[in-house]
Amino acid sequence: MKKVLALVMAIMMVLGCVSFASAEDAKIKLVVWSFTNELQGMIEQYYLPSHPELDIEFQIYPTDGNAYTTKVDNLLGANATSEEAPDIFTLEAAFVKHYVEMDWTGDLKTIGFTDEELATAFPVMAQIGQNAAGVQKGLSWQSTPGVLMYRASLAEKYLGITSPEEFQEKVKDWDTFLETAEELKEKSEGACKMVIGSGDIWNAYQYQRSEGWVVDGKLVIDDELLDFEELVKTLEQDDLTHKGGAWAETWFAGMRGEVETLCYFLPTWGLHYTLKPNCVAGWDAENPDSEENIKNATENGTYGDWRLVDGPVAYSWGGTWMGINAAKAETADDAKKAAMHDLIYNFSLNEDWLVQYAKDSGDFVGSATAVQKILDEGGTPNPFLGGQDHYAIFASAAALANGSLMSEYDDTINSLWSDYVTTPYTKGEKDLDTCLEEFKAAVAASITTITVE
Repeated sequence: MKKVLALVMAIMMVLGCVSFASAEDAKIKLVVWSFTNELQGMIEQYYLPSHPELDIEFQIYPTDGNAYTTKVDNLLGANATSEEAPDIFTLEAAFVKHYVEMDWTGDLKTIGFTDEELATAFPVMAQIGQNAAGVQKGLSWQSTPGVLMYRASLAEKYLGITSPEEFQEKVKDWDTFLETAEELKEKSEGACKMVIGSGDIWNAYQYQRSEGWVVDGKLVIDDELLDFEELVKTLEQDDLTHKGGAWAETWFAGMRGEVETLCYFLPTWGLHYTLKPNCVAGWDAENPDSEENIKNATENGTYGDWRLVDGPVAYSWGGTWMGINAAKAETADDAKKAAMHDLIYNFSLNEDWLVQYAKDSGDFVGSATAVQKILDEGGTPNPFLGGQDHYAIFASAAALANGSLMSEYDDTINSLWSDYVTTPYTKGEKDLDTCLEEFKAAVAASITTITVE
């Protein structure tokens, strides 16, 4: 509790210095929409105490059944200037590219963002928040680079590896990754698998493409995707995985050590919110840093046994961006524009606040300058990783990942690729040419606004 209070006071001091209106003036109302309560909690705890001039109305609409996007579409498409409509709204990775291409989502320069400010964001997250013309329409308080997380004890037991540097050499590219998977199968007599399922590598592998799914309005099947299918087919048919899927029980069992699994491809949030709380049965979410909890997780789970390496390719997975309602931003007075700018700036680019927040939460923030400051001050040794500095490794991955590959069609096309190509081909049900033709037909039927040849 003392730590939290200290953080609140520190952040209030940082944010208080940029307050731009007197509490005696009429309050400036901002309507903020999101699909989770994460941003709401951050605003209420860290922002509003030092900004009494603001009246923030927060609305949460879940993503289940497309409730959130339906609400955004209905209001911003037809009644964007209504009192109910948001001034600021959040966008997740699955649909951020769709909305940054819409006229409803405003250019952040409308509310005062400068090129100098925008240049401090990690390129991958900035790219994802831009439309095809390069207009910045969204910024994220997180950067979500992905790495390869592996169990040190299993690497030593079966491969004789005792350091992350040695392990990186064993997974430095996909050919070597496959060779190591074969070696692991042999040395463990099939008991330990490289990954839970072949689908685990998709989020990383797709970032190796030279082109995204849609270029100049045409469907593109990058050659890397064909290589991906051959890799996945080998993993499946040579029995190099547990043949499980992400978010299923086997996936979490591997994290707890109940099923011997060497690797997971996960991003920044995967470390703190997926792997760590699932490293042992009975993880105490209310008191995660207590002596008792860590003792239990170390003795009966995999706490302290994980390490991070770059893996075969730099990639990104997930994230949440803040965008603005173009209609409201354009008609707002100077005070309201300043309020919109100030809120988004502080949560995405304010170096002082983000450094403090990162140190307290362990979250990997979206400002490249804030991350560099953390590294310059000695980084963040992490006991869950045996003392390894996760910030240094995530920083490397964030600098290399290419966000320009993402398009507004990714969610739909990724699902069709899995259904019509990966599943039937890797299971030997159909040949690759047949799979590709059926995939193209499905894309053409689902997305009529792009050309499929």
